[in-house]
Amino acid sequence: MMPKRQVAHPLQKDIRVAIVEEISDDIYSMKFVLQSLGYEVLSFAASSVYIEPLLRFNPKIVIVDMMIPAEGGYHVIEQINSQTSPKFAILAITAAGMRGNEGDVLEAGVSNILSKPYTIAELQEKLNGMGG
Repeated sequence: MMPKRQVAHPLQKDIRVAIVEEISDDIYSMKFVLQSLGYEVLSFAASSVYIEPLLRFNPKIVIVDMMIPAEGGYHVIEQINSQTSPKFAILAITAAGMRGNEGDVLEAGVSNILSKPYTIAELQEKLNGMGG
């Protein structure tokens, strides 16, 4: 009996995804998941200078955690939308405590919302819906 052959996961149509987050464990885990799904990923701390590197990376989708300390996700989204053209698709990650505020998050200029806790399948479904 032949052993099952491992097949490398192909890049998701060479799609680049950027993550803007502050918590290093969250950055690490999301980056690991996205790379295992085949995406090219670059992460940024919201407190750092990220607009110029983000523009150079030119992602198709930017994932922003709405609960970023200090600046907050709304500020990050406003910066990205005001300083980038064409606009990047933005997936907002929200905490369970933000339930009921989805309208405010959408009005901030995001393309879609994913609430924590979420599964890898739910993340992939949201990304697929955004062209990823």
